[in-house]
Amino acid sequence: MVDIRPFKGFGYNPKKVNLSSVVSPPYDVISPAQQEIYYNQDEHNIIRVILGKEYEGDSRINNKYTRARNYIDKWIQDGAIQASDGKGIYVYRQTFSVNDKTYAITGIVTLVRLEEMGKGNILPHEETLFAPKLDRFNLMDTCKGNLEFIYSLYSDETCAINEMLTQTIDNLEPCLDFKDEKGINQQMWQITDDSLIAQITGVMKDKPVFIADGHHRYEATFKLKTERSIRDPKPGDKPYDYIMMLLVDMNDPGLMILPTYRLVKGVPNTSNGLLLEQLKDSFDVSQSLKDEMFAAIEGEQYSFGMYIQGNFYLLRLKDGVADKQLMPGKSAEYQSLDVVVLHSLVIDNLYGDCFEEGNIAYVKDTEAAIASVDTGEYQLALFLAPARLSQLKTLSLNHEKMPQKSTYFWPKPVSGLLLYLWE
Repeated sequence: MVDIRPFKGFGYNPKKVNLSSVVSPPYDVISPAQQEIYYNQDEHNIIRVILGKEYEGDSRINNKYTRARNYIDKWIQDGAIQASDGKGIYVYRQTFSVNDKTYAITGIVTLVRLEEMGKGNILPHEETLFAPKLDRFNLMDTCKGNLEFIYSLYSDETCAINEMLTQTIDNLEPCLDFKDEKGINQQMWQITDDSLIAQITGVMKDKPVFIADGHHRYEATFKLKTERSIRDPKPGDKPYDYIMMLLVDMNDPGLMILPTYRLVKGVPNTSNGLLLEQLKDSFDVSQSLKDEMFAAIEGEQYSFGMYIQGNFYLLRLKDGVADKQLMPGKSAEYQSLDVVVLHSLVIDNLYGDCFEEGNIAYVKDTEAAIASVDTGEYQLALFLAPARLSQLKTLSLNHEKMPQKSTYFWPKPVSGLLLYLWE
C-alpha cells in the first residue's frame, strides 16, 4: 500500500524574490560551469543549498552542508522562504514546447511513507552508486529535510487523478506561476480540501510507484529514517518517516523520455578501420548521413549511431545476435534493452579488458556530442534510442534495475519550488 499525506511545504516568497532567478535544475544534471552561473544569478538561488561550493578551509562545523542549512535558516528569517498556509498536496504543471508543439505535464507533490526500495510498492529502475548516496545523506541529515522532489511515476489508465486535478485547478489561482530560463512555464497550486485529498489517496493506495529520477536521494532518505529511528525509538509517526515526491501518471501525454548518448575515449585500438572491423562480428556497419542515421535509430530496434572523425556510421544488429545470452542471469526483457546491447556488444567489445573509469561520458545534446569528438576530447560518440516506459514498468515489476543512464525524463522538475523540512 502506498501511503500519501498532505504536508506544509516551504517555498520562495514571490514578493521577495524573482522566482525565475532562484530555481535551478536538479543537482545531478548541473555542471561546474552551471553551478557558478546559478551562484552568481541570485544570492537566494537554491544552488547554494542543493549543490554548495567546497572550499579549502572547510571543516566538520563549516562545510557545504552546514552552509546549506544556514542559508535555509537565513532565508526563512528574512522572509525569502515561507511556509505554506496549512497542510495540503500540491499540483505541479510544466508547459513546454517541442518542435513548435505545446505540451503540458501535470503531477502531484505529496509526502509518501518511506519503505525499502523494491521491497513493496515503491520500485526502482536504475542502479545507484555509493558516493552520491553519501553526499545526499549528509546534506539532508544536516538540513533536516528533503530539498528536491523524488520524481516518480504511477499508472492510472482511467486518468481519474488527472481529471480531478484539472477540474480543481481550473477554479484556483496558482501559488506559483512563472517561466524559467528555458521558457518552460512552471505553475503550482495547493489543494487543502480534505475530501479531494482523500479521493486522491484512495486512488493511489494500491498503485505501484516507479522512481523515475531520484534513486540516490530516496535510498539516502531511507537510510536517514532507519538511523534516526534507532536514535528516537518512541512509537508513532515521525516527520522523517516520509519523503517528498512528485507523482506523475505514466499516461500523461506530456511525459517524455529522451536518449542519453555515450562519449568514448581511451579505446586501445585507435585506428578507425580497426574499430569498425571489431564491430562487424555483431553489426552491419555502413557509413551514413546524419539525418538518415537518426531516422534509423528512432525507427528500428537494435540500430545505433556512431560518429568518429567527421563521419557518421549506422550499426544494425545482425540477425540472431539478439537471441544470444548477452548477460547470464538477466531476464530476456533486460537483455533486450538497447542500452544493454550497446554496452555489451559495442562498448565492451571496443575496450576489452582495458576499460577505465572516466572513459565514458553521458550527454543529452546531439551537437555537444559531435563537438566533443571534433575537438578531440573524445574518440567517438554513440547514439541510441531512448528506453520505453513499458520497459521501465516491466523491469521494475520484475525487480530488475536498468543500467545507469538508461533514461532521461524531460522536462526535469525544477529545484527550489518546495522544501519539506522536518525541523
